[in-house]
Amino acid sequence: MTITSTHTEPDLRGFLLAHAGFRTEYGRLAVAAGAVRDAGHAALIEDQLRMVTDHLEHHHGDEDAWMWPVLRSRQPSAVAALDALEEQHEHIDPLLHQIRDTTRGLPNRIDAMEQLHRLLNTHLDNEERDAVPILRAVVLPDEFKAAADRALASVPKREIPALFGWMASCGTPQQVASVMTTFPLPVRLLFRLVWWPAYRRRYNSLYGSDLRRHADR
Repeated sequence: MTITSTHTEPDLRGFLLAHAGFRTEYGRLAVAAGAVRDAGHAALIEDQLRMVTDHLEHHHGDEDAWMWPVLRSRQPSAVAALDALEEQHEHIDPLLHQIRDTTRGLPNRIDAMEQLHRLLNTHLDNEERDAVPILRAVVLPDEFKAAADRALASVPKREIPALFGWMASCGTPQQVASVMTTFPLPVRLLFRLVWWPAYRRRYNSLYGSDLRRHADR
């Protein structure tokens, strides 16, 4: 599966939808971890936590591997701001390790989830203020598309429906609709008819409420 782009600047719609997912999910999970109903619910929370954290680690790994070096080389005046963003990853990483530690019960990881929620939102505010304008200005569409395709290819196929559902549950309806136009019609139909209804059921099992947003597109 590849993402199409017709923009003259990099198509950051999926990138920013992922940001919306990261901004939201650790706060949701912290609440759920404080109200575990039974072993099945705990297992589902752990699975959601693993999926979101895997994706965040890939996201940050891609930024460290190619995005920061490219932006530094093409916009030398922004090196200090970009270095600060990369340094923030180093403060986020220990929290990711803590919340992934399944030897500790979920309630014992709530503080780490809440800290990560706050730190990640601050980091993403800074990244969208300092790095995204440079990214739009200096990175070619095909370069960014190749990176987006690599990121999607790294996701296990069985996990793609839940990944799409999670991100869609966090973005605005307009944002999600715009991102979906970048995918082929069969994928859009799968999302509407299969993936989104399945994610609504998952969300209800996770968080105990129905997810109505973005249901009809």
